[in-house]
Amino acid sequence: MVPWLWRGLVCIGLFALAHAAFSAAQHRSHIRLAEKEYESLPGDIVLQTLLAFAVTCYGVVHTAGDFKDRDATSELKDMTFDTLRSRPSFYVFSPPGRGLFQPSDTVRSSKPQRTIF
Repeated sequence: MVPWLWRGLVCIGLFALAHAAFSAAQHRSHIRLAEKEYESLPGDIVLQTLLAFAVTCYGVVHTAGDFKDRDATSELKDMTFDTLRSRPSFYVFSPPGRGLFQPSDTVRSSKPQRTIF
């Protein structure tokens, strides 16, 4: 079907959800003003909320377009074992002498050393 129809369903569903929320708030304020004990929401508000949620979800799913099948074997069949174990996020690129580990001859002592220029 045409994409504007699904977007229209999403808009209608969101509008109906907003209306149901406003109705629930109005019902709650009416109960408070009438000084009645709290009752559950009327059935029409609950039904409107559920139907609006279903319409919104249906419209969102169809607006997203066609879903593609994801088959892991089709992506992994061309990779070698070395590329499977490769983790680029763990690579550390730093200039020589500024890495995480320094040679043992540069161990710092507890006393600050004085440098003469």
